[in-house]
Amino acid sequence: MTLAMSDYELLKAALETVREAVLITDNQLDRPGPYIVYANPAFCKLSGYTIEQLAGQTPRLLQGPETDAGLMRTLRQQLLAGEEFSGETINYRKDGSSFRMQWKIRPFPATGQPRYFIAAQRDVSVMRNLEQQRQQLQALVEIQTQVGTAGLDLQAMRDQVAEVAMAVTGADGAAVEEAEHGEMVYTASSGRAADSLGLRLPVAGSLSGSCYLQRESIHCRDTHHDPRVAKAAADKVGFRSGLLVPLTHKEQCFGVLKVYSAQPDAFSDDDLKLLNMASQLLASSLADARLFKGERDRRTLLVDSLPILISFVDQQLYYREINVAYTRWYNRPIEQIVGKQVAEVMGQTQFEDIQHYMLSALSGERVTFEYHLLQADGAAKPVEIEYTPLRSTKGEVQGFYEMIRDISDRKHAEQDYLTGAFNRKGFDDRLEMVCTTARRYRRPLALIFLDVDHFKRINDTFGHGIGDDVLRALVKALLNEVRDSDIVSRWGGEEFAVLAPETTMSEALDLAERLRLALSKHQFDIVGQITASFAVGEFDHQETGNDFMRRVDAALYDAKAGGRNRVARAN
Repeated sequence: MTLAMSDYELLKAALETVREAVLITDNQLDRPGPYIVYANPAFCKLSGYTIEQLAGQTPRLLQGPETDAGLMRTLRQQLLAGEEFSGETINYRKDGSSFRMQWKIRPFPATGQPRYFIAAQRDVSVMRNLEQQRQQLQALVEIQTQVGTAGLDLQAMRDQVAEVAMAVTGADGAAVEEAEHGEMVYTASSGRAADSLGLRLPVAGSLSGSCYLQRESIHCRDTHHDPRVAKAAADKVGFRSGLLVPLTHKEQCFGVLKVYSAQPDAFSDDDLKLLNMASQLLASSLADARLFKGERDRRTLLVDSLPILISFVDQQLYYREINVAYTRWYNRPIEQIVGKQVAEVMGQTQFEDIQHYMLSALSGERVTFEYHLLQADGAAKPVEIEYTPLRSTKGEVQGFYEMIRDISDRKHAEQDYLTGAFNRKGFDDRLEMVCTTARRYRRPLALIFLDVDHFKRINDTFGHGIGDDVLRALVKALLNEVRDSDIVSRWGGEEFAVLAPETTMSEALDLAERLRLALSKHQFDIVGQITASFAVGEFDHQETGNDFMRRVDAALYDAKAGGRNRVARAN
């Protein structure tokens, strides 16, 4: 059957200019038909055949081993029913190379008995390859995420690797096998292999051993036809087909990852390709876990020997790891701390004092602050506490490491020899720290300066010894009024500073007024009552610590110039 000349010329003019490959056949669907009556230049380019080579041939010359036979049966059924067909399968060019073809076939005319079938076709190989690569990349990202949940616990890592390998390949069972004294040992197993944990296979003469020794992947399509496999042993564990990839890291192979199915030829070459790509990540993770396990005992000894408290606190504020110093500080065995909530161990009151710092750490911030931490006997010691967030491979905060250092000696070095308050150096160190914290978390911070009025008269009238007694008593009076978190410092001579974190201007003004009244009503030995001038400022998150001090110091001058025994507000 051929096209009429007028129809042919019309189709040729229209179809030879389009980019899409077009093929027209007659309506003889029974073998050996149908027969090709026309192919446009785009189809000839796609297939590698000339129009002369195609004319009178059947489109089956494009089919081959990987062409989907079921899809071709569906095609025939739909065309016999007068329906349009669309599908996608593997076709072959004249040179034998394969490509993935997507095509749509329409009967012509559309109603009644068709005379022809018109097929529009295109090569979607590149698009499908890109989709496959994207899927493989997504699978690798998922593998990395899932394996990362095991942390550095070696056995948890092994178990996770087996679970992930089974999931991404759709296998019935999976195992991690590691070489040990001439044998391949199942160190982790999942699915149908779950009962095989600890199973030992000889390196020599086993499929796993061959993969391990040769460091090459193996695709076993059917154990019943693979001479390398002991059929009876494979049947016993339900191993009919499988994939084996070596676990190699930094040129050292330490084992094999195996997945298998009870069905023959259950895995594709794409499965093997994905497992090969994943094996590098999995081997690296396992190697890290093995190294960590080997060093963990040494690190534990080292950490336990450090004179600081170290712990790991999870997202729910439970202790998950601690060092020996923790048990000594709280005078409790490890099992009474690990697994307990922080509030239960340190006490609800102290927990509420520092809870906001912990929440900041769980939000991803590194936090450092000072605190007076109670010991088991009720004594409080000055400590420096540091929280360092721990993130997963996905970037999520899993908890934080806590380090607590006893800074009693440092505090002593930073104390004013006369009054016991912080000296100027101690104040400067803390100013920088609290300003940084306030700026980072956008928290309020206040500074109060005070100067004893007419202190020179006290020294001149009663002597410097009595003057020193007044300064010591003054500091005690200040400490009775401020919070534990406030920092009282002798700025110099008879001038003092109170640094008040988490304090607004309004709150600081109230505190300064309380301090002013407390001093004016206090009866100092020999001297009687004294007064002091005060200046108050709130930290501007855009300024430096030095600028902050200068603003408040200027206000102190205003308080003294304005008549003393008053509170001035810094601009």
